[in-house]
Amino acid sequence: MTSIRPGMSKQKPGPIDFSAVMPALDNVLILAGVTVVLCLGFLFYVLLSGQLAVPIIQGTAVDILVRNLTIWRKVFLTALWVLVAVGLVRHYRMDSVGWLVALGGVGCWWLLPMLITSKAVGGAPALAELSQSLIAALQANGGALVVIGLLRLVVGRVVAIAYSPRTAAGSRLPGSAALSEIAEKRAKARPSLMRKCWELHFCRGSLRVTCPRFLEGISCWKKKSGCYCDHDLASKLLSTVAAKHRVQVAQELDAAQSRAEAYHQAMAARRQREARKKVRNPCRECPLYLEHQKYKYRVLAWVMYPLAALIVAFLVPTLRNGYDRLDIYLTDLLARWSILPHKLTDAPIQYAPWLSAENAMIVLVGIILLGIMLQLLEVAVFRLKL
Repeated sequence: MTSIRPGMSKQKPGPIDFSAVMPALDNVLILAGVTVVLCLGFLFYVLLSGQLAVPIIQGTAVDILVRNLTIWRKVFLTALWVLVAVGLVRHYRMDSVGWLVALGGVGCWWLLPMLITSKAVGGAPALAELSQSLIAALQANGGALVVIGLLRLVVGRVVAIAYSPRTAAGSRLPGSAALSEIAEKRAKARPSLMRKCWELHFCRGSLRVTCPRFLEGISCWKKKSGCYCDHDLASKLLSTVAAKHRVQVAQELDAAQSRAEAYHQAMAARRQREARKKVRNPCRECPLYLEHQKYKYRVLAWVMYPLAALIVAFLVPTLRNGYDRLDIYLTDLLARWSILPHKLTDAPIQYAPWLSAENAMIVLVGIILLGIMLQLLEVAVFRLKL
């Protein structure tokens, strides 16, 4: 049996370390996100194949379709709520999570029901009842997601205002022990999709430990102040670097600052802009921000594919109508000019129902739309540097 010596006190338990849980939460997020995407793909397949618009259906076919869509509804809603719950816990400091949850709720409450309604026109009574049950479930969960997303935004803003530093003492850097603890947690964390400034190649490890942007967890372009554009911040960071590395770091910072200042002066001389845009201009020549733009384009480019497919899905009735009109016009025009033969072949060619010029035209429109969207994204990210 051990006894506590005089002058010694019981060691207080330290704060709970959640860094070991974060990789598991990231994996759950990825798994739930993939499940949601696969469920949406299955729903689009059912709707675009016209399975909910069959005028006469009965017996086993109805039972199979009802069973499949019931399983889809349970899996989709479960994965969606897991994605929302884990996302709110994993990224509890990001206000954008609230916007994403609210937008997801709008999609479940408005977009998906509108798509189901448009693709279930003329269906049998059993299919109409099935469609209505899907719409009711989606709208109920979508409304709840909208409320949760808005509450996350309001509560997050209230907490940020309540705990924001009110004096100069509140903005001081923590002690050396706290600095090393924060640095260790940041090093173990998985890099974000679009990369923060300290997660990029140009950020030096010798400056990172005492950088306020690294300690706050906020990128320099969001604060409009970083080591490559703020002379005061660069001087403070240089004072913490060893003498043998100080000259090299100072040269890198000076070169980046000169590029940012030259760009700022050229833009100011060409046209006068608002003060907000003038502050943002140096970031557009910063090597950290330019490398961040590459990751941003990589993430947003993957979003363009399902977005283009969703737009084409909404435009399918319009495209089919336009194709029919164009087909009638060209057939009449060619027949008037006696270009078409009276009979192309004695026996009709057997082909799959989906293999038609009309479907090929829809796919071609989707490919062209995707190319235009990727080109616009490239202009916005790399030329306008938004």
